[in-house]
Amino acid sequence: MATRIVFLNGQETTVTETEDQVVEAVRRDHPNPVKLEGVDGIVMFVNWSHITSIAPHPEPPLVS
Repeated sequence: MATRIVFLNGQETTVTETEDQVVEAVRRDHPNPVKLEGVDGIVMFVNWSHITSIAPHPEPPLVS
């Protein structure tokens, strides 16, 4: 499941990694920034001081 990340400046991105994978990567490299690529192809270098929230990206509703 994709993960939505919200940053202090209000910017948001969605990455393909799970919430647990994102948290593990940021913790592993703390205090150094970790490189994350959004589903839109934009690469960001982030650390805990940049992040406001990390949460699973909601799945789009199924249309029947």
